[in-house]
Amino acid sequence: MEYDDYQAERQRIIAAWGTEITDPEQLAAEVERLRDLATAVADDDLRAKAIRYLRSMDTLVAEARTPESETIGKASDVLLRATRPDGTPAERRARAEEAIREIARIADAAPTPAERLAALEMTEPLAEIVHVLAPD
Repeated sequence: MEYDDYQAERQRIIAAWGTEITDPEQLAAEVERLRDLATAVADDDLRAKAIRYLRSMDTLVAEARTPESETIGKASDVLLRATRPDGTPAERRARAEEAIREIARIADAAPTPAERLAALEMTEPLAEIVHVLAPD
């Protein structure tokens, strides 16, 4: 499988969530199917990248299965915008760095410690993007 095909399917699932896909279990099934596609990417480095992107998808599934608070909803929106695959590596890295800061601000305003922690956990896949896209 080509990485671009995997990425197109990932974007299709993200775009379909909340419209065509409304059931959290259906979303989970789509992400599991995406996981199978990720492991089939031919190039080793791109396969590893595809598998790393699954973290944000797993976060999306976990959020879908959990009743949403305003804090989690805002942080989730930031995460989804920040993990778009478009742009240069530098632009994607900058977008992830800004999203980490924005999620931290959202988390600081959370009404409960649990919501604060849940929002902060959404920075993990963003930190991975920053690390992977760091200039040499």
